[in-house]
Amino acid sequence: MGINLVNARSAATDLPFGVERRMGASLDWVGLAPSEQARKAGRPVARIVSSTAPNIEPEGFATGFLVSTDLLMTNWHVFPTRTDAVGCGANFLHELTERGLARGLTFALEPERFFLSDRSLDFAVIAVAPLTDRGEALSDLGQITLIEARPKILKGQPVNIIQHPEGQPKRYAVAQNRLVDILEAEGFLQYETDTLEGSSGAPAFSEHWELVALHHASIPAMRDGKPLTRNGELWTRDMGDDAVHWIANEGTRISAIVAKLATMSAPSSSEAAILRALIALTADPVPEAIAAVTGAMGKEAISIKTAAPLAAAATTLQETRMGAIQFTFTGPVTINISAPVTAGAMTTAPVAGAERPVAVERSIRFDPDYDGREGYDPGFLDDDGTIVVPTPTIAPERLAEIYKGEDGRPLVLKYHHFELVMNRVRRLQMWSAVNVDYSPERKVEGEREDWGSDRWIPDPRIPAAVQIFDADFYKPAGNIDRGHIVRREDNEWGDNDLEIEFANSDTFHWTNCTPQHEAFNQANPARNDRTYRGREGVWGAFENHIQRSRKEQDSRACILAGPILDKEDPSADFGRGVIKYPIRFFKVVCVADELQGGKELKVFAFILSQQNVVDEFGIERFGPGKFKRHQVPLTDIEREAGIVFDPMLHSADLMAGQPATALASLDAIRGL
Repeated sequence: MGINLVNARSAATDLPFGVERRMGASLDWVGLAPSEQARKAGRPVARIVSSTAPNIEPEGFATGFLVSTDLLMTNWHVFPTRTDAVGCGANFLHELTERGLARGLTFALEPERFFLSDRSLDFAVIAVAPLTDRGEALSDLGQITLIEARPKILKGQPVNIIQHPEGQPKRYAVAQNRLVDILEAEGFLQYETDTLEGSSGAPAFSEHWELVALHHASIPAMRDGKPLTRNGELWTRDMGDDAVHWIANEGTRISAIVAKLATMSAPSSSEAAILRALIALTADPVPEAIAAVTGAMGKEAISIKTAAPLAAAATTLQETRMGAIQFTFTGPVTINISAPVTAGAMTTAPVAGAERPVAVERSIRFDPDYDGREGYDPGFLDDDGTIVVPTPTIAPERLAEIYKGEDGRPLVLKYHHFELVMNRVRRLQMWSAVNVDYSPERKVEGEREDWGSDRWIPDPRIPAAVQIFDADFYKPAGNIDRGHIVRREDNEWGDNDLEIEFANSDTFHWTNCTPQHEAFNQANPARNDRTYRGREGVWGAFENHIQRSRKEQDSRACILAGPILDKEDPSADFGRGVIKYPIRFFKVVCVADELQGGKELKVFAFILSQQNVVDEFGIERFGPGKFKRHQVPLTDIEREAGIVFDPMLHSADLMAGQPATALASLDAIRGL
């Protein structure tokens, strides 16, 4: 794994990874453009989304803006490489209007045509398709041209930001937004303007709507090179990023980006021409504009000054066309020149920047090749193939609920190391099967955040209508976690860094997510909420128990798991339709223990309830431990979940023929 930007630039501070922050007690932004100038400045600003598929509701995770007719700028930490942008799109005009919320227009990103990035200044430029799939033109949206001249902005003056915080509709941050510092040498501005995750890559403007910076990060209060908490103490990672005393947000100065562009080279003559055209657009237009405008309108028609008397001119917008060049006057000093730039493919090597106390968001990246995912291996536990753990099938009475492929059979969605089947009616998985290897040789050292900030995405192989998204349930439900069925850590293994990274990311498909109460999903829920002090989340704790038990022997396991989708499950409606959420979950742990002359398959089956919490547990060798009271025969799971396990698993079930414990029985669980 390569070092990420936040580690490269703030390693000494051990800052949390992937944060954007509000800078006061409230979020000071508005949904409707505060002026006509703001509306025009906002037209080229886009919500970057994870998919452009017509049957998928796009999930936003960053912001970007057009810097030419078909080039979009955002942050390097949003798209560090060309591959990261594959399959993503730019959703323009997703905003509040006087008539309601507009869905906007989505254009596919085309990194194969053009991709340019720089790590030190945290910017990336990507090509955008000229048309939507319905034929709308990108050129109708306008652009925010990069200009090499430094617009005049002083400490204490406003910094306006147009952004898509948390993937939401467009927001205008135009209050409580003072510029607090100018880092001339480094090329950054620091301001109080509010942002949240998803605001990365947003354009920052002066009060006259002159482009001054590319927003990218949050800045903490520091002492002796270490961040401080809100109480003035030295911050440590276990406190969580909410405890940090954030004092400012930060953007890269546009003039610094333009200067960097001038030093970049391209790998081919055609790409070099693209770069030259982009750089040509950034030239200071003031001398040419004066000559052109005074020639057409008379010398008294315009005066280029930065003094206060011309401030009133900032409220007007004048345009005049001279041949193929358009001059746009947006205030007392800004004159933007725009001309088409044709994109081409290009990339530059990352350049490490100086260590600075910043925190940025870089989201996880996904393997774009869905045809190449190998799925689950039934023979994973034994190298010679004598031990097999088949996947479940669906009980006949439940087949009508299942999402099926073109052949009429349940569609098995394959991912790296695991696979699953979806319940079409409930929009949740029916079962999943994963190969797990806890061997240190097949793991990587580092933190979860090293891959990037978490980002859940839909599976493009099935309709959006059969998946539950964040806005449908998880986000408005408050106490509900996005609960992995295939655990992230269980799937995070492989023979090389790329395999491990993509396996980690694959667990963040909505198909692998179920609503789980935070006190059930998290092994230590009190870490984030003291309400749960002294309590242990049974699902998360059990997952930790499985991992610890396999480290001292054969590190492999096959785990079959899923929600028990009961017709009696409770439901909730958060404005996007009634959704039932499961109370109980099953987990079947299959291991191969060494015997003289070979291995023996052992199967441990469990039903865990969101209403139950267990005490502390843990033994070195895998066994039920204090989870014994949750252990059930496989037949109980078949009856409750509507699936069928292979006879081979029944023959190895250590609870076969035995009654379930009192706590694990259906009547006992429903009576709690």
